[in-house]
Amino acid sequence: MKQTLRQTGRALVVLALGTGLALTPLAAQARQDRVHDARGDSDSRATDMTSLRVHHGRHRIRASVTIPKLEAGRLSGTELLIKPRGRKKVYAVGVLRDRRGRVVETSLSWRPLNDPVEPTTLPCARIRTTLHAHRTGVSVAKACLTKSRPNQRIRAKVRTIDGTIGLRGAYYADQTRFTHFLGRGDATAAKPMGRVTARHGLAVRALPTTHAARHGKLAYQQVYRLSCKLTGAVVRRHADQDGDASNLWYRLPGKRGRWASALYVRTVGGDVPYCGTGDSYRGRVTAPALVRREAPTLRDNAHGALARGATVRINCKLHGQEIKGNDLWYNLPQGLWVSARYVANVGPVPGFCTG
Repeated sequence: MKQTLRQTGRALVVLALGTGLALTPLAAQARQDRVHDARGDSDSRATDMTSLRVHHGRHRIRASVTIPKLEAGRLSGTELLIKPRGRKKVYAVGVLRDRRGRVVETSLSWRPLNDPVEPTTLPCARIRTTLHAHRTGVSVAKACLTKSRPNQRIRAKVRTIDGTIGLRGAYYADQTRFTHFLGRGDATAAKPMGRVTARHGLAVRALPTTHAARHGKLAYQQVYRLSCKLTGAVVRRHADQDGDASNLWYRLPGKRGRWASALYVRTVGGDVPYCGTGDSYRGRVTAPALVRREAPTLRDNAHGALARGATVRINCKLHGQEIKGNDLWYNLPQGLWVSARYVANVGPVPGFCTG
């Protein structure tokens, strides 16, 4: 799992999170920690995590796991272990998924760290989970953690289960080490902000692509509020094919869509969440061949096509270039976009890509 950054032609490269050192306020440092896992101890690339970020907030404890080669159908289980300081037992927040990546069960138990047999089951209807692109998240309301004090410092780690491994070997395909002990923080203390690093200013676009209309410019070294982040067109520093690149874009607050490339923004403050409702939606392709693109316009690079009848997972939607009377585009977990004109919704209608 050793992290390496590779430039491979026109492949999607997500490097925005490493464009600068995160300048996190002290209040946020006291409540969050990040664990990088470079041991490569997983037998499965589909569930092999490279980092874990844990937040100990006022009302919830949240964990976000990065799995570069994540396959939703293989991730059959995720378990967040929360250990209060001074206690010999842990809370185990479990999430089970079916072969389509849909959640079929969530659970909370109190048990010895290395003995999951006969745990004490705790009632909790306030467990949340997400599954987007190469990340999965688990969170639990602190009101459910009745075996420890609400303000007690905690440390946490995550285990993932590959559904193809089962009980043939180690039950858990991968697990991180524990974070440091984290005190409770105020979830509202550190708002997502960004400092512009482009010396000549940074253009603001109507969509997450350089092909979209400009809506002004952000000044160099100025700090701006960031609403959320999303994948879009790949931006290369100074148009250098071998230089830094990123396909992440930050949405700025406001009703009107305004986007800035994350390549030229250094985050300051809290984590920038992904755009969308946090839910996953489904659709079915109705065109003979539906081209996937880097951003919601026909001018952006194409990356293969989906056949008629194929089922797609959808993160959220945006108003983009109009295609035969329909200007909606769907953002897919692979970081690509397809026109909603050629996708029939299966179940709920996808929500918009807002913060």
